[in-house]
Amino acid sequence: MAKQLAVTLCITLAAACGSVSGSSGGTTNMDGGSGGDGGTGRDGGVTDGGTGRDGGATDGGKPSECDGLMPGAPGAPSQFALANLDLTEWAGGTCYPAETDGTGHIAVSWQKGSLELTSLFFFIDPASATVVGSYGVYSMYPLIGQASGFIGGVCNGARCSENYVVLDPSGRQLYESPTNGTGDNENVNDPTGGMVHVRYSVAAAGVTTIYLDAIDAAGNIRWTQAVPDMFASTDSFGIQVGVDRQGNVLAIWMSERRYGAKTWAGQWFNHAGTAGQVFHALTGVFPERFYERTGSGLFLAGFTGPNQRAWLGQFDAKATSMLQPPEWLASRPNATLHMVHDGKGYAMLPMPGTTGACEQRVEVIGAGGTKCGSSTFDMGGSCTTNSIIVGYDGTVVQQGPRERETCTHIGHECTCSYRYWPGFFR
Repeated sequence: MAKQLAVTLCITLAAACGSVSGSSGGTTNMDGGSGGDGGTGRDGGVTDGGTGRDGGATDGGKPSECDGLMPGAPGAPSQFALANLDLTEWAGGTCYPAETDGTGHIAVSWQKGSLELTSLFFFIDPASATVVGSYGVYSMYPLIGQASGFIGGVCNGARCSENYVVLDPSGRQLYESPTNGTGDNENVNDPTGGMVHVRYSVAAAGVTTIYLDAIDAAGNIRWTQAVPDMFASTDSFGIQVGVDRQGNVLAIWMSERRYGAKTWAGQWFNHAGTAGQVFHALTGVFPERFYERTGSGLFLAGFTGPNQRAWLGQFDAKATSMLQPPEWLASRPNATLHMVHDGKGYAMLPMPGTTGACEQRVEVIGAGGTKCGSSTFDMGGSCTTNSIIVGYDGTVVQQGPRERETCTHIGHECTCSYRYWPGFFR
């Protein structure tokens, strides 16, 4: 049973403990109105905005797809740090990327992956940059931001017996489901509200059925559908699920019995749960994650070989074949994306890595692929960057570099630092 855990925290601004003022997340706005420093020198700089092909009105003042999408300067961030966390490799503790809900509240977590899995979530009020609640379970990651609060799946025990919870913006539990089946703790955001939960049901003969539960934001199951293939213990259980902005669900799963070696089958379900036809979706690649397109349909990222990440393609809503990815997306294989400005465009988010400058540049792309500008979130010096995300309400949250965290007691009891810009892409 999930339960609340109390943890000693320190909220810091620069080197001092105390509260930090910042603006509130403000109004609810779906997907940015969905795993640093600012305001000095090049920090907070805006590039590639407002000229010809890059953004702004063109052709004698006619509207362009970049109208309202050109990013502003980040300015000075609000920031906070979690303290007294054990991040040593021996203990297996890791600070994870942030998530936000429609009220602007920020959820961050510390995940311990050693003999006893532990997930500790902390909930930050954006106006005061103070922790207003915490939540601890055996294993849960990630939380999914909703219009108000969060939803997420819980994995209990070595076999990952699954249930899910609904939390308010401060982490107070509003609902906990019964345990039902096992799985890999796969839960996918539904942009219309709630999520799709993947679970396994194993029969006495060892044959497994994979189920999809469409769950609303309050925790109610709207519909349940089974993937039409059955899986023996020797089969792969690879499955990926995506939900587009109209609520259409696409599931793809390894189906070598149906289509041959290294193949994936696919099937759509509409928002009411009605299943479409099964089709041959992929061959010879390994899908990683679906991403929503503006309007409807899904992009698919994955791997074409070891450490060879690429954008594999895109699916129109309910289409039974995959199209090539657009050039603007294919040319950015090492970026993820998130909606901005209520689904009118995309933020292209860089993956963590070593850079000459300790900065992360977020590009904004219009719905048709026009580059509308970019903003640089600079922490100064050089570093191995960590996560940067755009949350539900458009808030940007940048995780501090691991090598800059403060530790005591020979590497134990460390900090996890985050910087954020409330509603930046609302």
